[in-house]
Formats: sequence, structure tokens, C-alpha cells
Amino acid sequence: MANIIKALYNRNYRIFFTGQGLSVIGTWMQNIALSWLSYRLTDSALMLGWVAFMGQIPNFVLAPFAGVWLDRFGKRRVLIVTQLLSLVQALLLAWLTLHDMIGIEHILFLSLFLGCVNAFDVPARHAISVEMIDTQEERQNAIALNSVTYNMARLLGPLIAGILIPLIGEGYCFGLNVISYCISLVSLVALRLKLVSSKQFHNNMLEHFKEGYAYTFKQLPLRNILVLLGIISLTAMPYTVLLPVFVSKNLGASAGVMGFLMAVSGCGSLLAALAIASRSEFQGLEKLLVVAATTIGIGLIGFMLPASLWLSTVLMFILGIGFLIQVVGSNTLLQCMVDDSMRGRVMSFYTMILMGIGPIGSLLAGFLTSQIGVVYTLAVGGVCSLAGAFYFGRHLSVFRVQACPIYVKSGSLSSRDECRF
Repeated sequence: MANIIKALYNRNYRIFFTGQGLSVIGTWMQNIALSWLSYRLTDSALMLGWVAFMGQIPNFVLAPFAGVWLDRFGKRRVLIVTQLLSLVQALLLAWLTLHDMIGIEHILFLSLFLGCVNAFDVPARHAISVEMIDTQEERQNAIALNSVTYNMARLLGPLIAGILIPLIGEGYCFGLNVISYCISLVSLVALRLKLVSSKQFHNNMLEHFKEGYAYTFKQLPLRNILVLLGIISLTAMPYTVLLPVFVSKNLGASAGVMGFLMAVSGCGSLLAALAIASRSEFQGLEKLLVVAATTIGIGLIGFMLPASLWLSTVLMFILGIGFLIQVVGSNTLLQCMVDDSMRGRVMSFYTMILMGIGPIGSLLAGFLTSQIGVVYTLAVGGVCSLAGAFYFGRHLSVFRVQACPIYVKSGSLSSRDECRF
């Protein structure tokens, strides 16, 4: 147990962990309520894709440049601003919904607004949570605990939303998210962080962007991690956007069942996150990325079997495990390779791949669903995931050889003798 929570002995991380955990629960409640509200207003799978597209496409455009800001200025300052803006967005959603003034045009605009905010917020959270930790072993644990936080929220948020939506409506879910942002802001103010000098940043922002791009994509290990993550983000992750369609059309169920299935997926992710948090070393995670992508592919293809609640429950649990290992494994390996001076920029590219390519996939998935149906669309994503696993697996031996000097240079390993090929 001590290995799983070692990072929580750090005061700053403990406060950050608590505040962000409550905030992400509120965010997941809002996400589920917003998806259900959008589908209720439009009865359109394609519109669900558009809502997801508007909410995430800013990550593709803005996140790489956001990383330059994070490496130049204080990450806490950025987070305070982004959390305030997110609070305003949730407040507007709640007010419009509770006064029965909400329309799909409001949802699209506010989703776009929040997407622009998240382009700065997400890489800042990834970077600051690692930088407040002193030792490499605790940093790895902190990365895994971040995922525990996310997946606890992913379990509780949809479950709470599934209960509250039929009882009190979507508007109050948005209102509860407002409260969660207030808690997050208090936790950020309570952190005691060292001031980061900006003297090293003497070039203009465009030069820093180019420097970060070259550092990230000219090294095969970093590049291959992001390529595999990109394939998964584009073709497989839109399954969450299509869930309301599958629940409504194939299972003939309501928002409560959708919340239950999302909670099951979160439960699988939580167990996988706890398993990774208990690991004492990061080497070997590259092999798990292949396993995770394969698991995702099999899980999505499994939806082609005759629809039933018990089968959907099993598949969602499997997908929760696969996606968690894919996302956290990629995050951990990248964080262990990167220099502190490049952390913000590398994590911004990670955010771009994870959350910025997703909306393109969501839009494509919404279109495909309108043409061939939700089951076949999910199966296409599964086949692409298997292809990504094959691609990454073919380069695994080269990955390990080239990753070794990067680990040593970043300080994750003290010498080449510690590398396992």
C-alpha cells in the first residue's frame, strides 16, 4: 500500500491531488450531462460528434503553443486562470439550462470555449504535478496517482450524473461542477511552490516552439509513443461519444445505464491505475502499450456481438483497462524521458495528440455512425487499434535501444548499465 501512495507524503502533491480529484469528478458529471442533453435536444449522433469536436479541437491548434507559455511562466498562474474560466463556462451552462434557455448553439459555443481553456489547463496539470515531486520514483507514482484521480472521477462522476439527471436534470449537474472548480482554486492557492526563473528563455516564442517540436518528434522513442497514442485517439477513443447512441438504439436504455457503463469503464481504469501506481520502475511499460492497444482493439470489435447489458458491461470494463494503460503508460514514459526545461512543451504535444486529434475522430465517428451504424463504426476503431499495436510492436527492440541514452540524459537512470534491452 505504501508504494501506491508514496507521492501523497508530499504536502503540495497531497493538496493538489485532493483539489483536482474533486474538480475532475465535477467535470465528468458535466461531460455526461452535456452529452445526454445534446442528444436529447437533437436526437442526432452526428451532432454528438460536433459537440465533441468543438470541445476538443482547440487542443489540436493551441496546445503545442500553450507548452511554450508553460515553460516560460509559472504553471500555477496558468492553472488559476484556466480554472476560473472553466468555472465561468460551467456557470453559464447551469444558468441557461435551469432557465430552459439552452440550445445546441449555446452548447457548441461553450464547448469550444472550454476546449480553448483546456488546451492550456491539461498540459499545465500534467507538468506541475510532476515538478512538485523530488525523486524519480515518486514522480512515477505521482503520474499513476494522477490517473487514479482521473479514473476515480470517471467512475463516480458518470454514476452520480446518471442518478441525478433523471431526478433533477442536467442543469444541477453543471451547478455542482461550479462548486468543484471553487475547491480546485482553493487548493491551487494553498500550494507552496518554488519560483521558476525565466532567464533561460531569451529567444522568441516561435523559436521555443520549434525547439520543442524538434526535441519531441526527432527522437524515435518519443515519436513512436505519440504515433500510437494518435492512432488510438483518432479511431478508438470516440467510443465514449457514441455511447449515448449505443445505449439508446442498441440497448434501448436511458441515461442511468449510460452512467453505469461509464462507471464500469472507470472501475476497470481505476484497477489498472492502481496496478501501475504500485510498480517500482518504468522500464517495461513500452511492452504494455502493445498489450493495451491490442486489448482496446478486441474490446471495440466485441460490440459486433449481439447487444446485451452484461456483454456491454464486460467490454466497457476491458476498454477501461486498455485505455488507462495506454494513456498512463505513454505519459509515464514521456515524463521519464523529458528534460525539465522541455517538460511543458513535450506534455503540450502529448495533450495535442491525446485530446486534439480526438475531436477529428469524434466527427468522423459521428458521420460513420450515420452511414453504417454505431456497431460497425466501433469495429473500425478496433481494427485500427490492432494495426497500431502491430506498428509499435515491430519497432519495440529499436525503441528500447534508443530510449536508454534518453533515460540517462533526463536523469531517470543513473547509467546505461541500468537499461534493460
